[in-house]
Amino acid sequence: MKGLTDRQQEIFTYIKRFIEENSYSPAVRDISKNFNITVKAAHDHLKALERKGVIHSAEGISRSTGVVGFSSSPTIETISIPVLGATAAGTPILAEENREYELSMPTSLIPGKGPYFALHVEGDSMVDAGILDGDLAIIKQTGNANNGEIVVARVGEDNRVTLKRFYINQNAIELRPENSKYGSLFSKDVTILGKLHMIIRDYEQ
Repeated sequence: MKGLTDRQQEIFTYIKRFIEENSYSPAVRDISKNFNITVKAAHDHLKALERKGVIHSAEGISRSTGVVGFSSSPTIETISIPVLGATAAGTPILAEENREYELSMPTSLIPGKGPYFALHVEGDSMVDAGILDGDLAIIKQTGNANNGEIVVARVGEDNRVTLKRFYINQNAIELRPENSKYGSLFSKDVTILGKLHMIIRDYEQ
C-alpha cells in the first residue's frame, strides 16, 4: 500500500488477517508479541497507520482497532457498556464524570438488554472467587439479589462502592469477601447497584 513502510505494511496485513480469523481486532500486546517488538513500538506503529488513514481505533479500548473500508464476516452484533472508575464515592455510580470510556462487547456474551456497566476491580478481597486485582467486572444493573450472589453495592453515607457476596441476615445485610484475610461488612444502609455477570482479564498485564 502506497505510503506505508515495509513494517507498517506487515502490521497492517497482520491486523486484517487477525480480524478475518477471529472476528475481532488484535490487542497491542498481540502485535508486540507477533513481531517481537515492544508494546510502545507496536503502539507507535498503530498510531502511524491511523495517521495515514488505513486504520481507526478508540483510545483506551483494547482490541478497538478497525481497518478502514474493511469488515470481517460474519458481522458481530455488539452492545456498548460504560466503563467506570473503580470507586464512585460522593457521586452516583453512573454519573457522567465516572465514565472512562465505552466498551463494545458481542451480544452473544451479554444476554438480555441489561443495562450493564463495568468496573475496575481493586484489591484482593475476592481472589477465592477467581476475581483478581486489575480485572474488569461486567455488571448487570439491578437493585435486587439473592443470597450468595456477587454484587456491586453502595454502603453507608459515604457512598462506598464494593464488590462482595450478598447475604441478608436477621439484623443487617452482610457483604462477604472471598478471602480469609478479610472480614465481612455488615450494614443496614446498603444499596445494590448490580450483579456480577462476567470478568474480563488481561493475562499479559
